Parts: sequence; C-alpha cells; structure tokens
Amino acid sequence: MPAGEEAFRLTVKQDDKHAAFLTGSPLPTLLRFAGPIILGNIFQQLYNIVDAIVVGQFLGDLPLSGISIASPVMDILYALLLGGSLGVGVLVGQLWGAEDWEQLKRVHATALLGGCGVTLLLSALGFAFTERILIAQGSEAESVAQAMSYLTIILGGLIFCFLYNYYAAVLRASGDSRTPFVVLLVSSTLHALLDVALCGGLRLGIYGVACSTVFCQIFSTVWFVLYIRSRCPQLDLKRAELRLDPSLGKMILGYAWAAALQQAVVMIGRFLVQGMLTPLGGDTVTGYNMSLRVEQFLFCFSQGISAAVVVGLSQNLGHGSRSRVRRFYFVGIRIELALIAVVGTIVFLSAPQIIRLFSGNPEVIAAGARYTKTMAYLYLFAFLGEVIQGFFRGIGRLRLTMIASLLQVLLRVALSYLLIPALGIYGICLAVVSGWVLLVLIEGGYSLRVVKRFGDEA
Repeated sequence: MPAGEEAFRLTVKQDDKHAAFLTGSPLPTLLRFAGPIILGNIFQQLYNIVDAIVVGQFLGDLPLSGISIASPVMDILYALLLGGSLGVGVLVGQLWGAEDWEQLKRVHATALLGGCGVTLLLSALGFAFTERILIAQGSEAESVAQAMSYLTIILGGLIFCFLYNYYAAVLRASGDSRTPFVVLLVSSTLHALLDVALCGGLRLGIYGVACSTVFCQIFSTVWFVLYIRSRCPQLDLKRAELRLDPSLGKMILGYAWAAALQQAVVMIGRFLVQGMLTPLGGDTVTGYNMSLRVEQFLFCFSQGISAAVVVGLSQNLGHGSRSRVRRFYFVGIRIELALIAVVGTIVFLSAPQIIRLFSGNPEVIAAGARYTKTMAYLYLFAFLGEVIQGFFRGIGRLRLTMIASLLQVLLRVALSYLLIPALGIYGICLAVVSGWVLLVLIEGGYSLRVVKRFGDEA
C-alpha cells in the first residue's frame, strides 16, 4: 500500500467522529453533529443581526433602511455561494463514506477553483446591476445610496464569503461540525466587537459595518486553511494538486448548480415580495425585513438538523448502507417536530419584544410582530420541508429540490401579488405558508416511496 494512502487510512481510523455516521445510533449521532451546526448557524445569523442592531442604535433609521433593502441582494448572492458549497459537500460526503481519497482530492480542487471563478463573476455582476435593481424596485433614493455604500464593500470581499462557506461545507461533509462552529464563534464575537468599535467608536458609519463583515470572513478563511493543512490531510491540497479536472467538471456542476439555484430562488422570491410591499410604506418594509431576520434565526435549528441528515445520508449511501439512510431520515423528522413545539411557542409569546431589539420605531415593531406572531406555529411546514429536502440532497437528488423550491416560490410570489393589496402583511403570511405546504406535499410523499425502496433493497 502506498505510504500516502496508508497515512490517510490511519487518520480515518483514529478519528472516531468521522465513523459515527456509519456505525453509531442515528438519534445521538444526529444531535451531536447538529449541535455545533445549529450553534454555528446562530452565530452566522448574528453577523446580520448585530449589523442591524448596531446600525439601528448608533446610526439611525436611514442607514437601517439601507441595510434592510440591501439584505435581499446579499441573501441571493450568499445563497448561491452557500448552495453551491452544500452541493459539493454532498459529493464530498459520498466519497468520504466510500474512502476514495484520490477522487476526493480531485473533486475538492476542481470545485474550489471553479467556485472562485464563479464568485468573481458574481461580484462583477453585482457591481454592474445592483443599484439599477434597487431603483427599479421602487426603493427611496436615500435608502439606495446607503445600501450601495454597504454593498460596494461586501461585493469587493465576496470571494472570502465563498471560501469561508466552501471550507465549512467540506469539513462538515467529512464529519467535522465542531471546527466550523469554533471558527464561527470566534469570528462572530470579533464581528460584534468590530461593529461597535468602528460605528460607535470611530464613527465610520455604514462603511464600518461592511468592513467588519469582510474582515471576519477573511479571518475565518485563513483559520480554515491553516486547520486543514495541519489536521485534515484528506482535504489538504498541495500546489501540484491544485488544478482543474475538466472530466469532473460536469459531475461537480450537477451537484452544485441545482443546490445553488434551490437556495437562490427562495431568496429571489423574498426580494420580489419586498418590492410588492413598497406601497405599504418604508416602516412596513423595514419591519418585514426585521421579521425575516428572526425567521432566519429560527431556521438555524431546522437547517442544522437537515444538514446533519444530509451528511448521514450521503456518507451511508457512499458506504452502501441503505438501511441506515432510512433510519436517519425518520429520526430527522421526529427531531424537527419536537423543535417546532419549542421555538414556535417562544416566538408566539414574545414577537414584539424580539422585533424591538432592532428598532424603537413603533410602526416597524408592529409590522414585524404581526408577521412573526402569525407565522410562529406555521413554521411547522418549513421545518418539515427542510428535513425532506435534506433527504433528497443527501441521496444526490438535488435537481428535485431545486424544482420543488422553484414551484413553491412561484406560488408564493403569485399569491403575494394577489393578497398583499387586500390583506397587507397578512397576505405575505398566507402566501409563504402556501408555498411551504406545496413543497411538503410534492416532496414528502415521494420521499416516503424512495425510503420504502431503500428499505426493500436493504
């Protein structure tokens, strides 16, 4: 056996956390793995939440409005980068479960270089078209100017956003959720401190918030690179290995593009809905966007479980353990149901107090609280949708998740157009929930058929 391959095998055998998905009991394995992801997702959301709190408290309503209308643009770009990384992570998980280290490195190098190229293209497109899109949406000129001040710096550092998300995704796919969490914990704390120092101390305004975000993404990227170089040889690329493999490009693209579009279409739907809210006034738009920050925070829990399910399914599928695929899926559903009972109650009872963290404007608080309280227990359908989509991502059926997401977004946008003029923000609630229900109906029933087939084959 070659020395390099032997070293790889010894590393894997010595690292029990990477074998847990292949041999451990599904419930404790999912909870142990999802815990750091959930906490990491929470600290990731703190990037945006701290931005909003600092801007609202130190800089006032106009910069807060600028970040509010910039958020959907950022969310779309981040969704493309995150989705592509998650798609590659599924492939990495399958190769890790199969212990095909040589193919894993070729996939890793090609995905990394290709992702950097795509990110640079997205940055260029963002610089060229973002301001025109915000103006066409009907946003006020003063808010657009604030948004562009913020987005110019964010777009300039977008490559580090990709690198951070990519390295976090491949490490999680290998079975390591703890390291991405530690990196996020430190970088989010640093981000909060820098926000206060740059905005409250140095009074750099909205530029300080953007600079803090980009700096922390650079910090996280450097940490991941150094960690992989010293602790994870399976993912450490030497200079000679860092090259594109055209023969793998189509396979990688097949995993990455569907996942990227699946993430992006949801954000695009939110962006279109925000435009429909513009006639209701700036306070309503800001309140809705603040409620979306709360919503994204809640999704940290469901997405953490879904991410754990994806890794468990992809590794066991690569390992040939189809019966364990079925077990992981059903355990994931039970966890999501328990989660919604807890977080739904908390949100229902404290919606106004939560929105008040972002703004002292009574109109903003009222609009955000109406949306958040109405949706509290209806998040059940979103949580179920997350684990169902996690199932199909884990088995490599990413195109199906993209199509289902597209259909639910189309329904959401169409219903918002019809209902917002008559029902206001409650029209959005009905439209969003209808989309989630459609997704669960489309994919939920089909997933049960696929799971049954896995059980029969086992």
